[in-house]
Formats: sequence, structure tokens, C-alpha cells
Amino acid sequence: MAFDEFFKNVVLAIEERHSFNERISQVLAPLKVIESPNKLEPITILVKKEELDFSVAGVDSGFVSKKLSFIDLVLIKTIGAIFSYNKGTLIKSDYFPAPFSFPQPILLKSGLEKDEEAQSVSLIRLEEEVKCAIQIIIKYKPKYLFIDGSLVPQYQDKPRKESGINEDYFSIVKLFEKLYEIAKINSTTLVGCVEDSRGTRFRQILQEEILPNSKSKIESKLLDNAFDASLLDYYLVEGERTFAFPYTDNVSSHVILKDYSPEWAKSIFVFYLKCSLFDKPLRVEFISKSNSSLKELADTIASVVFTLSSLHKEYSFPSVLIEADLRAGLNEQEISVVYDRLVDKLGSKIRMRRTNRPFG
Repeated sequence: MAFDEFFKNVVLAIEERHSFNERISQVLAPLKVIESPNKLEPITILVKKEELDFSVAGVDSGFVSKKLSFIDLVLIKTIGAIFSYNKGTLIKSDYFPAPFSFPQPILLKSGLEKDEEAQSVSLIRLEEEVKCAIQIIIKYKPKYLFIDGSLVPQYQDKPRKESGINEDYFSIVKLFEKLYEIAKINSTTLVGCVEDSRGTRFRQILQEEILPNSKSKIESKLLDNAFDASLLDYYLVEGERTFAFPYTDNVSSHVILKDYSPEWAKSIFVFYLKCSLFDKPLRVEFISKSNSSLKELADTIASVVFTLSSLHKEYSFPSVLIEADLRAGLNEQEISVVYDRLVDKLGSKIRMRRTNRPFG
């Protein structure tokens, strides 16, 4: 009975949130045509699909961590997919380092606290993905390179000041900046696509800059606790994006970007794009160093993302990233091969005690 009541309350809460977002979107609809805070475009813009006539790449990784008696092991498989198009038709697909590759075993540093273990795994994964992206840009020179996720490390990846993995974190920051530079040199446009974003930057701009300067009767505080993607799910129609806005309004106080060089910290922008009627908007991140060309660049990127992501009415994500994700997935057999070889070499004592129980 308790479970029935719990599920009933969860359904009611979700339905109320959906209903609220729908009502708010209807009231905010007249604001779509007003000038956005970037002074270059309206609040929302309709996007056209583009006939692809160039190559695009996508990078993703799969990983699993395995606790052993004295060490912690991480298996990571990072793969890039490169799709070549001619007049809108996919004519060739390449893979880097290979279509099918074995996961790379990596040992975690010893003596880490529990929160550091999770951060260390995430930093290792980011390092492998960024290195793969850099190699793909240099070798294939795609016009666009897509990252599954953000173009910036996330706040949960940043360790405590006294942590033993601080050096690893700052190395990743430098590696990301190297990726940006390599992409610039090779005329490759970097695009980060966040599949399930819980960002609130658009809502913040709406509350602080748009609503106070409009004639809307909505009180800003009503939007508290709303996520961008859930609010925009009703606000945007299929093929519509928001204006482009900076990743943060204050670089010096941002937990990650304050560790960046000024050259890149203020160059990362975001927009949301709804590629399908039945799926939530994508959060799309990109780099722009010139405000004068911001709208043109955002329009071009949005067209490419829309074209690659509208193949299914209920799931909108760039096809090149879907392919990379499928290739990077680890299976139990691959995990067992590495684990069993370690046991053969080092003996059963490396197993955790609970796996050696002689009874069920």
C-alpha cells in the first residue's frame, strides 16, 4: 500500500511540473520575437536542415571500474566515428583507433578517498576522450567534431584543494584548452551535445535579464527550481533554438572556468535546440571568439545538429555520436578477460573477500 501511495505521489508531482511548464511556456510565447540579451538575435530562432557535404566526427567512451583486493582497476574504451557526406548522403565511415578495439586497463592511484575515486575515474575518462578527439582532428580534419557531453569538465570532477588528484584535474583543464587550440588550427568546429542536461543558465537569464525588461506578468521567482530542458520542452517547437548565450555570466566565480586561461574562459557559448516534437531539447555548446559572428556560427551549428539529430521522432541526438556510443560500449566478456588474466598472474588473493565466499 505504501508503494502505491508513493508512486501515486510521484506521478502527481511530475504531472504538475509538466502542466506548470506548459502554462508558463504559453504565457512566455509572445517574448519569442523580442531581442535577446546578446543583441544579435531574437529569443528563439527557427532552424533549417543543411545538406551535409563534409565530414563530421563524434567521440565517446565506455568504462567500468573494478575493485580488487589491493588496487582499483578501470577499463576504458574510447572510440571516434568519422562520417563523410556528399550532397547529403553518407558515403563513408571511419573509426579511430579501430571499429572494434579492446578496452584499455588503467590502475587508479592508491590511497584515494571515496569521492576521489569517482573523480579520478571521471578524469581518466575525460583524458582518454579528449586525447582521442585531438588525434582525430589531426588525422581526419573533420569540419565538425562532436563530444558526447559538455566541452567543459563538470563541477563534480573538480577535487578538493587538498586532494591527491588535483594535479590530474589541472592537467585535464590544460588538455581541454589544447583541444580547443588544435580544433582552431585545423578549422574544425567543436560541438558538445548534452543529452540529459540539468542546466539552469537559460532560466537564470530569463529571470534576471528578460522578464524584468518585458511586459510579461510572470514573476521571476515562479521559475525557481526549473531546469532549462524541461521548461524549453514546451517553449520550443520542433526545429527551433534559443539565442546563444555565454556558458557563465561570471568567469571569475565559476568553479571550473576560473581555472581556464582568459582566452578560452569567455569563448564558450550555449543554445538549446529542439530537434524532435516528442523529445526534449538538446543543450548544444560551442566556441566563439567573435561576438560579431556569434549568430552566424550558432545558426550553422544548429543546422548541422538538427540534420544529424532528427532521424527518430522520439530520440534526437547526432547520429555520429550514437554510432560512437555503440562502438564504445563494454561487454562482460571484455571485462572478464582482463580480470581473469590478472587472477592468473597474481593469484586469487587480488579478489575482494566477498567474491571468495565458499557459500551462496
